[in-house]
This record gives sequence, structure tokens and C-alpha cells, in this order.
Amino acid sequence: MADPTHLEQLQQGVDSWNAWRRTDVREILDLSGADLAGSDLSGVNFGAVFLADADLSGARLAHANLVGAEMAGANLQGADLTHALARFVDMSRVNLQDANLERANLVEADLRGANLRGANLQLADLSKANLQDADLSGANVSSVSFVQANLTRAILHNAIMDSAILPDGTLYEA
Repeated sequence: MADPTHLEQLQQGVDSWNAWRRTDVREILDLSGADLAGSDLSGVNFGAVFLADADLSGARLAHANLVGAEMAGANLQGADLTHALARFVDMSRVNLQDANLERANLVEADLRGANLRGANLQLADLSKANLQDADLSGANVSSVSFVQANLTRAILHNAIMDSAILPDGTLYEA
């Protein structure tokens, strides 16, 4: 359950939240289960924030810092994560259906069992990401880097891929 103090701070706006984050905040920030659907959180610093099971559907998270965030089970359907920095993030079982992750940095992200159906991952970096059991059906994975990524049992049915860097480092071109 989200900490009411943390949620109240976020409701003051992204600039206020980010300024607060720059202060000496040593507690674990908890926005788990929060309803942030449709929110404009562009440029927000959610680094190492607990967002498990949060509803971020349709939210705008362009240029957000999500490094090390705990987002397991969150709903990000239709969210805009263009240019998001999401290294080392736990997005296991997250719903990213129809989300825009163009140019997102998802290096070493945990996307096990994630729903990425119809997502736009064009030019995203998924190097060393764990996509085991992820569903990328109909997703745009053009020019994605999958270097050393785990694609075990990942579903790529009807995925759009004109080129990509495969887990072994070879270049795939259609």
C-alpha cells in the first residue's frame, strides 16, 4: 500500500517530487498500489521507488528515471516511456501492452512474464534484459539491442522486426 506522505508529495507535481528526492531522503519510497493512471510524470525520478502493483496505465513517463525501481505487477498499459532510463528495474509480470518504450534504456531489466503485446520498443536497449516468458506479440522491436538478453520462451508472434541485434551479438536484418 502506498505511503500517504509519499503520494501527497508526488501530487504536488514532478518538479516538487524531484526536488524532494534531491534532499537527504533515506527512507524507502513506497507508491505500491497507487492509482496514477493517466498522470503526466514526464521526467520524474522514480529511481529505486517501490511501485509494485501500481496503476500507471496511460501515464506519461517520458524521460523518467526508473533505475532500480520495483514495478512488479504494475499496470503500464498504453503508457509513454519514451527515452525512459529503466536499467535494473523489476518489471516482472508488468502489463506494458500498447506502451511506447521507444529509445528506452532497459539494460538488465527484469521483464519475466511481462505483457508487451503491441508495444513500441523501436530503438530500445534490452541488453542483458530478462524477457523469459514475456509476450511481445505484435510488438515493434525494430532496431532493438537484445545483446545477451534472455529470450527463453518469449513470444514474438507477428512482432515487427526489420533489424535487431540478437542475444549472441549478431545483426538480424529482414
